[in-house]
Amino acid sequence: MKTQARAKVGGEFGANGEWYEGGKFLNTVPENRKKEGSARKGTGKQEIAPYTWEVAPEGKRSLYRLFANAFAKVGTDGKAFIFCSDRSLAFYGHTREDMQKLVDRWNAGERWI
Repeated sequence: MKTQARAKVGGEFGANGEWYEGGKFLNTVPENRKKEGSARKGTGKQEIAPYTWEVAPEGKRSLYRLFANAFAKVGTDGKAFIFCSDRSLAFYGHTREDMQKLVDRWNAGERWI
């Protein structure tokens, strides 16, 4: 029965050039580098409406993500409305008037801020 290679006592470098502690599974494929292949690059897309994603313009944020499902929701008619209490808004440092302005802008068709 063949088993996967393990690092020697005291540790050793694997085929990919990375250090492995003694007894750990050893990488035997030179092309499998952990550091370069593990992080995925984001697409830059942001949700601008329920289930609608677009790439953000330079330096802009999604208006929808500022209130979505935390302070306001989008109803079946496609219009957003505030559903949380003034106390919840105050806890996060917002006022009902400020949040209503954001919701009104989104309802008017604006998607980026």
